[in-house]
Amino acid sequence: MLSTIGAGVGTAALAGCVGNGGGDGGPLTISVFGGAFKEILDRELFEPFSEETGIEFQSQASGGTAEVLPTIESAVQAGEAPMDVQILTFSGVLRGLNSDLWHRWGTDEFDNLEFVREDLINTDENGDLFTIPGLGWFINLVHNFDEVDDGPTSWNALWDSRWEDSLGLMTPAVTGYLPDIAAVTRFDEGQELLETEEGIERVFEELEGITDQGALWYTNEANFQSRLAQGEIPAGMLYHDITRVLRIEQDAPIETTFAEEGSIFETGEWVVPRTSENLEDVRTFIDYALDPEVQDRVARQLFTTPVQEDEHTSLDDEEYENAAGPGIDAAIHPNFEMYVEQEELVNTLWDELIGER
Repeated sequence: MLSTIGAGVGTAALAGCVGNGGGDGGPLTISVFGGAFKEILDRELFEPFSEETGIEFQSQASGGTAEVLPTIESAVQAGEAPMDVQILTFSGVLRGLNSDLWHRWGTDEFDNLEFVREDLINTDENGDLFTIPGLGWFINLVHNFDEVDDGPTSWNALWDSRWEDSLGLMTPAVTGYLPDIAAVTRFDEGQELLETEEGIERVFEELEGITDQGALWYTNEANFQSRLAQGEIPAGMLYHDITRVLRIEQDAPIETTFAEEGSIFETGEWVVPRTSENLEDVRTFIDYALDPEVQDRVARQLFTTPVQEDEHTSLDDEEYENAAGPGIDAAIHPNFEMYVEQEELVNTLWDELIGER
């Protein structure tokens, strides 16, 4: 079944249009996270796409949701598009959905959509696509093995005094999904707690117990990567894909571990400002990116997780494990809607009980 996002995250978003679009907007502009992530996508995705289709492109590095969304919103309101296609986390997609930023697609506009896991496909109340999953990744436990013989294997380490003032942790709550981690790891009710305000408050009270372990609360992952690789901060939480790239390409003494309770799984989503004039080229690009062969090629180099059903992958067992560990079904899937619908409560509790200590 296709996942349907309804009025609970904003009815204004349903005003978007569906269609093939068109128009000559110049080279296709693709915006993705920077650093090694962009460098590998340039090499393994964007350049091969351009060579095979003849469509010119420009890739640009972008920050996270908090930085990107205001730029897109201002541009769309002015009838402009700062990029033709942007990769965002799903929580960021939902925020943009409430502001009516995204172009809508019919589900029959992408030939390769048939290969994608149905639980990763999201439609609005009209059955139209407002986002398309591009690739998946995990947030794992990581450690510097020159500094630590036995790194953390459970999220319970975040509450363990052994790691006092020793961990790099993500902030704010919507970045590292620590409320989901706490709910799964510390409560029998699990993520059901995040469905009520009372439950959210209980989870945050438990989360307060991790603050003594935090040596660095980071929004810029490059800062933690550097300090982790140098051994200044011996352990923490970080993206599995980038950690693997740093280990292989820079010989950094860092290890990534899939947590016993499940690592955090999220997808990088392709969204398109509804003011883009390159809709046909965008459609061609997204369809190309969904090709199982392309998904696997990127996974082998970037250690991201393919979004297609397992039966369509050419990755062998070792290659798949390198990218996805025990797999998507063993992971913690964040309650994305909670971070949007209860944004004020979540931010207030985070500031009061966690903060950046």
